[in-house]
Amino acid sequence: MIKIDANLASRPFVNHRKFYLISGALLVTLIGIAYWNFARYQTVRARRSEVNEQLRRDRARFEALGREQEKVLARLQTPETADLLDRLEHANQLIRRRTFSWTRLLNDLERLTPANLQIVTIKPQIAGQGIIVEIVANGRSSRDNVQFVSNLESSGKFYDVSPLHEEISKNPAFVGREIAVHVKYKGQS
Repeated sequence: MIKIDANLASRPFVNHRKFYLISGALLVTLIGIAYWNFARYQTVRARRSEVNEQLRRDRARFEALGREQEKVLARLQTPETADLLDRLEHANQLIRRRTFSWTRLLNDLERLTPANLQIVTIKPQIAGQGIIVEIVANGRSSRDNVQFVSNLESSGKFYDVSPLHEEISKNPAFVGREIAVHVKYKGQS
């Protein structure tokens, strides 16, 4: 026998339960996400107010310290203190020159010098808070000079390595290339 579904009602029955359940779940999820976003917004807004208040206090403190520093500097900017500061700087310069360790510098250079390179001159200069060293060296080839500069840069004791020139050696007893470099030396500290 053949079964035929026939609905003889004037308005057929449609079951919307599945649609309502899915729509309701989505609506509850959207409301939950909106509530979470609103709570996060309130938290961030409160934190922003706290940060702005802290920033305002820090700026006021910074300005007060700046005014205090200006007052102290104004008291120090007298002819007597200027003369004293000049003498102190001169004394500090002499102390830095006196405490310069040639042994430490030569040990550092010996460790960094390639086998085919000969150091000709070393001229340290105390400049401000640092030590600038001019080094002139003779190498058998340009590769030795490049290796020497690379060793200086990677040593950690020398920085701001600036090659001044590289040319054929003027020494008749030596065949090779001469290089001069300026370096800042921090091996004393």
